[in-house]
Amino acid sequence: MSGVRLNYLQNEMNETAILLEPTFVRQLKFYLFISIECPSISIAIYVLYRFFRSYEIRSRLNNHSIIALLFTSCIAITTELPITLRFLKTGNVQPKTKGFCLFWIWYNFSLQSINLFLMAWLSIERHILIFHSNLIQTSVGKIKWHYIPLSFSMIYIPLFYFFCIFIYSCENSFNYSLLFCGSICYNDLFWLASYDWIINIFIPAIIIPFASIILLIRVLMQKKRMKRTVTWKTTRKMTIQLMSISSVYSIFWVLYGLAILIRLYFIPTFLDIIILYYLQYLPYIVQLLMPIICFACLPELWPRKIRIAPVS
Repeated sequence: MSGVRLNYLQNEMNETAILLEPTFVRQLKFYLFISIECPSISIAIYVLYRFFRSYEIRSRLNNHSIIALLFTSCIAITTELPITLRFLKTGNVQPKTKGFCLFWIWYNFSLQSINLFLMAWLSIERHILIFHSNLIQTSVGKIKWHYIPLSFSMIYIPLFYFFCIFIYSCENSFNYSLLFCGSICYNDLFWLASYDWIINIFIPAIIIPFASIILLIRVLMQKKRMKRTVTWKTTRKMTIQLMSISSVYSIFWVLYGLAILIRLYFIPTFLDIIILYYLQYLPYIVQLLMPIICFACLPELWPRKIRIAPVS
């Protein structure tokens, strides 16, 4: 999530650091996001249009997770990111109400974690599609190994945060001059905050690079044999897609997740200023780059004039 999911205002030092954030730092983030947002939205709309226009491309199982990722990122950068942009521009949450803060936190946490879960599943699913395709040859297999994990990723996350934010009874103390109105009170419950970060953030963030690297190793080890099969071209393309997309998630999410876990369990003030000024915004970079990377990795969606013959 773009907001640090622990009570990072547990001491006066942290709160003072946020309140004294230089205006130029907020403006720098604002203009950086704006400069990427416009081309990102345009490309996302174009890619989704091409997906839904072509049944052949849309119906391929290996494209379903990418479509879900792209759709989630598109929703985030067109509906949730503008709230953060307004905060960066004014330095205050608008509107200044408890209900809006609760909604914003739930909406942001849900979109960011759905995005992360989907990417983690995509990293695992590539192994099934390439090396265990027999599991999805039947309708039951497709439901069990394809549609259920996708559905779980998109249903479990918003329900979990709905319970934590709206159902769990605790007292919130919001500050409208802080991103996401400050901290959400369920993070004061250590086991719940730990479950959230470990299960919903850190494990998916770790799965992405590990599953991607293992897939690359397996493909390279069996490359000589697989090049004789008719599926080699598809295998190569799915591997390149995964490595390209997962590299962005790995760079930003693993760094962010490790920093927060260190704060939770070891050093509460670890990288205070860096996290509060910069690292908590990293998930937005992932979502903004997602449409661009998807477009680059899907040459079948490119306009014919810019298509380049793939290298064997």
